[in-house]
Amino acid sequence: MSVVIWVHEGCLAPTGPALAAHPGAPALFVFDPAYLQRERYSLKRIGFLYECLLDLPVTIRKGDAVEQLRAFASEHGVTRIVTTQTVCPWHRSVISVLGAEVLPMPALVEHPGPFDLMRFSRFWNKAEKFAYGR
Repeated sequence: MSVVIWVHEGCLAPTGPALAAHPGAPALFVFDPAYLQRERYSLKRIGFLYECLLDLPVTIRKGDAVEQLRAFASEHGVTRIVTTQTVCPWHRSVISVLGAEVLPMPALVEHPGPFDLMRFSRFWNKAEKFAYGR
C-alpha cells in the first residue's frame, strides 16, 4: 500500500471517503488523551467511539495523535497519510502538522447556512427538516 488512513471521529463509517478510496489500506484511530481531556469526553462517549471502531478495519492506539500516526506510517513503509475532511479545529491542526491529504466528506444534508456544531441536538434540530424534506 502507498498510504495509511487516519480515521478520526468525524469519519467513523465504513463507507467514509478515505476508507472507500483506499480499500485494504492500513487505517489507524488514535485515542489522544490530551484531546479527550480537552473535549471532556465521558467514559460513555469513549465507549461509544470504541464500539463504532469495532465495526471498521482499523487499528486502535492510544497516545499523541501525531506521534502515533507518524509511527504507524513508518511501520507500513509509507509517508502519505490520507484522512477525511473535518470541521474540528484540533483534527485540522493534526492534518496540518502531518501534511495529510484530505478527502471531501459528502454533506449529511444540504442547508442554506451554518449550523451550531457544539451539540448534536442543536445541529439535528435544524438539520432534520433538510434531511427529511420537512
